[in-house]
Order: sequence, then C-alpha cells, then structure tokens
Amino acid sequence: MNKYKMCMIPAYPLENVQLLKDRVIFPYVCFRTFGESLWLVTKSTGDYPYLSYLEGAELVTLPEEQPHMEAAVHYVTEHADEIDLLFLFGARGEYMELAGVYKSLRPDGIIYLKLDANIDWANTFPLFHKPFADFLHSCDIISCEARRLQSFLYKKWQRPVDYIPNGIYYPLYPEAADVRFEEKENMILTVGRLGTVQKNTLLLLYAYALAFPNLKEPWELVLVGSVTPEFQTDYEDFCDRFPTLAPHIRLTGNIADKQVLHQYYKKAKIFALSSRFEGGSPNVFSEAAIFGCTVLTTGVDAAPDMTDNGRVGRVSSDIEDFEGFARELSALCCDPAYLARNFHKMRIYMKEFFDYERLAGRLQVLVELQALKRRQS
Repeated sequence: MNKYKMCMIPAYPLENVQLLKDRVIFPYVCFRTFGESLWLVTKSTGDYPYLSYLEGAELVTLPEEQPHMEAAVHYVTEHADEIDLLFLFGARGEYMELAGVYKSLRPDGIIYLKLDANIDWANTFPLFHKPFADFLHSCDIISCEARRLQSFLYKKWQRPVDYIPNGIYYPLYPEAADVRFEEKENMILTVGRLGTVQKNTLLLLYAYALAFPNLKEPWELVLVGSVTPEFQTDYEDFCDRFPTLAPHIRLTGNIADKQVLHQYYKKAKIFALSSRFEGGSPNVFSEAAIFGCTVLTTGVDAAPDMTDNGRVGRVSSDIEDFEGFARELSALCCDPAYLARNFHKMRIYMKEFFDYERLAGRLQVLVELQALKRRQS
C-alpha cells in the first residue's frame, strides 16, 4: 500500500480542544495507518497542549495578518506538491476556492470531505449554486456520520456518500481497558456545552426531576462542561424549587484534564444525551460507550447507530417530551441487570464498529480506489 502526505485544513481556526475531536483525530489515525506525514494547517488560537497526544503530526500556523481561509489558500498554492490527501471538515462555502485551487495544482491529489452534518443542515446545501456544486464535485470521497443521513444524501445527490461514524482512538483511553461494571456508581453523566440551544440541557435536568420519585435507590446526576450564564440561572432556580434534588446534582464546570474526565466515564452507568441536533454522532458518545456506559439519547440523526437500533441503548425521540425522556431514564435506573449486561454489549459493539483504526482502514481502501482510477484514466 502507498504512503500519503496528508494535510488537514479546518474551515475556521482550530482550538486546542478540537485536536482530540473527530476533525483532527480521524486524520491523525489515518496518518498513523497509511500516512507518510500529516500537517494541521490553521491560524493559531492560543496554546495547543493537546498536540502532545499527536506524536508525529505537525502544526502549521498561518500568518496572523491574513484571514484564515485566504492564508490557507495561499498555503495550498505553495505546498500542493506536498499534499497527496487533503482532509476537509464540513460542507462549507469557505472551502470552495481552496478545493478548486488544490485540484488545479494537483489533479492527481485526493480530497476527502467529512461532512459533520445532520439532515436539516444538509437539506439547506445550495446545490444549484455552481461554485458550491463544483466544490462538492471536486471532493473525491465524501463521508457522513449517520446511516440515516447517508440514505438521505444518496437519494438527493445521486452519488456515493460513505458512512464513517465518529469513533474512538483506543490508545488515548488506556483507562478504558480495565474498567469494571462492579466499580461503577449510580451516576447519570452528560458532557457538553451546558445550556446551549443544541445541547438542550434543561430536558435532562427536568426529566431527572420527573424520574427521581420512581427510583428505587438514589442516583446522582453529573453535568460536565462549560455553563452558559442562562443555564447557570436556570440551574440555581431549579435547585431553589427542588431542594431535595439539589444535593444529588453536580455541575463540575469544564474539565480539560482528560484523565479526570475519564474517571467520570468509569464511574457512570448511564450517559444521557439530550441534544436537539448533532452534526454527526457526538464525540462524547464514543468516549462514554467504551467505558461501558449505557446511552440514553434523543432522536438525533445518529441515534440508531449509537444504540444499534435500540439493542445497546435507549432513544427518546421527541426533543420536547420531558415525560418520555423521564420514563426511559427511570426504566434504565430501575434495571441494574440490564445495565450490567449492556456494559459488555456496548463495549463489544464499539470495538467492532467504532474503532478509528478500523475506520481508517476503510478510508485507506477508498483512497486506494481513487488512486487506481487516476492511474487507469
């Protein structure tokens, strides 16, 4: 198999936290699997301590005096010969010029576009805007993170769109290897930007309140992540209204130390996702699942994939159905035998279908097929 010089360019400058999310981790695992080199090209947003996890990857910082994408186009113009495989993240108009310039200079080069989209967003893509249509056409490989979206796009676009979910790179999670269900606690965990419209955190908070009287034993609700001022106010009002629940709920704030975050995954039995929407399958789902957490999610596009159509998790489809989410939460908390069995089923499911090293192998085959087409044309 060939070794490829790889480059990942985001539509917007990378922040440190994004170095360990799908937009960077998947290109990195591909580099470790079939790459010769990997450049992460971005304007700087500050320090990047997480770069220490990405041995061998090189961070290229673009000039501050130019807009991010203008500087990125200039970089590609000068370095196209050194880029065999270009990773793009999101079907964004910002990429239109960049993709065209790269293809004009490297017609034999390969562009891989990871959509990071949901059906609602994909339905708004301006397909009849020629520059945007040309951009999509220039992408040799396009993948999405949900089978539901894959089916939708195939019908709408009449072109192949591959299914590559947001997975997990196991070497970054050594603590997951020795996790035991017996060491877990009665903890419901969520991780995200608490209080944003997308994360819909109030659904989880009030569903917990509705479920609490039905629980046979106490369960803690732990909310990890940055907190909007609005949600901080809502949370304080909630605790004032329900003082008996307040001692069982914790806001930890953002946890940048991955080892500390992993300890929460090790302790939690249930991971709750209350999102109104997700671009794909959220990274925190994969993290929680490899630690054996049973997932309860709203009906985001990737919900069937995250739960294997309900086999290894539960889905409460309606994002406004507080009672429905509470019923599912109560049922899980009151069924310790299911949680114990599902601990093993979820970990097996993740290893079989969400291991980034296997998914990188899938992309490697797609890249080799594109290279073969180039040689035969």
